[in-house]
Amino acid sequence: MRGRIAHLSVLCKRFASTLRRCEPQAFLNMGRIYPDINPLERRLDLHIDLLKREEFRSLECVTDVSKCVS
Repeated sequence: MRGRIAHLSVLCKRFASTLRRCEPQAFLNMGRIYPDINPLERRLDLHIDLLKREEFRSLECVTDVSKCVS
């Protein structure tokens, strides 16, 4: 579980780094992938909220991360 979440974290950091350093036109073009990553972002936000409320469900989180990282 920890390995897959760490891998997802690295992917997110790389994506954010690319967005910070890219040309304006490339930045605008990356907006086209928003519909693809929006569901993943919502699921991650859900898991973060569950952690804050101490209702975290680790099996569900692992399942979601496995779908994304595979």
